[in-house]
Amino acid sequence: MSFFEVVAAVAVVVALIARQLRGEALTGRRLMLLPVVLTVIGIADLSRNGRHPASIDVVCLVAGALLAAGIGAAQGATMRLERRAGVLWARMPPVGLWLWALLVVTRVGMMAVAHVVDAKVAASSATILLMLGVNRLGQALVLVPRVMSSGMAFAPERDGRTFPEQVSQRFAPPPLDDEAPGRPGGAGPAAPAGPTAPTAPTAPYTDRRQGDPLDLIRGRRQQRRARRFSDWR
Repeated sequence: MSFFEVVAAVAVVVALIARQLRGEALTGRRLMLLPVVLTVIGIADLSRNGRHPASIDVVCLVAGALLAAGIGAAQGATMRLERRAGVLWARMPPVGLWLWALLVVTRVGMMAVAHVVDAKVAASSATILLMLGVNRLGQALVLVPRVMSSGMAFAPERDGRTFPEQVSQRFAPPPLDDEAPGRPGGAGPAAPAGPTAPTAPTAPYTDRRQGDPLDLIRGRRQQRRARRFSDWR
């Protein structure tokens, strides 16, 4: 890990502490994706420049990761959640600074222990981003259940939807050809109320085209696969 990467990691930590002390709208994307991104970058940085972690490196890394995740869980438990202007707001109390200090002390201590036992990879500065990502994962594992059990929703993203809604809509199957948008599969259009309502229910999978029903089903499956491919492309 170069000097500039260390400075960047320190800048990320300082920005996180400043934001948490000031308080911010808690969005699901930032809470869930940032730890994953930091962890993936940290893992990739460990194996860069031909480094190959030995068994003693793995032991030190696992021990350091458990400490970082435990401190992150404590940070998530102490975070104050409240509703402001209709959105979820999170703020770290001053006691959270002691947890950040503990994270720094344990990281320096684990690097010193790794140096003593000749675990060169675990003793390098390349573990900083990895342990920071694991720490943020520990916080998210505590904060997400707290938000869900409180009945509050995450703050909306830029498009006005919350992060869980974006994920559910992303992986939702496309509607059938004769299905009204926003209605469950096979429900069809709602029947009009009043004296003009039809006396017999309409079949949910009726099609004006004539032919073998199996051919119609295969055609619908091909159209759904084409939609999924165009959405992901």
